[in-house]
Amino acid sequence: MAQFKRSNEQNMGDALSQWLDRYRLRQGTDNSRVLQAWDEIMGPSVARQTSRKKVENGTLVIQLDSAVVRKELLMMKGKIISSINEHLGQDAIKDVQIF
Repeated sequence: MAQFKRSNEQNMGDALSQWLDRYRLRQGTDNSRVLQAWDEIMGPSVARQTSRKKVENGTLVIQLDSAVVRKELLMMKGKIISSINEHLGQDAIKDVQIF
């Protein structure tokens, strides 16, 4: 027996995507995913040293408690950006500021 798809049916992913766009929530969820990716990619030791983190206009802003960790991460800035973007599957951030 043939199955017919109703014209107003769509998969859950498409419906959620439209809802995020309609209520202008996509940027907030993308920023939240970036902050979560920081913890996952950098690991628990760096996550413990991170005292503040936020995303502003495509820039990930990180405040660290350790000067040694800060200096090492500053040297890996490009790798951090590409790792986060690759982890998320999109160009979510363009720069990282670490202080």
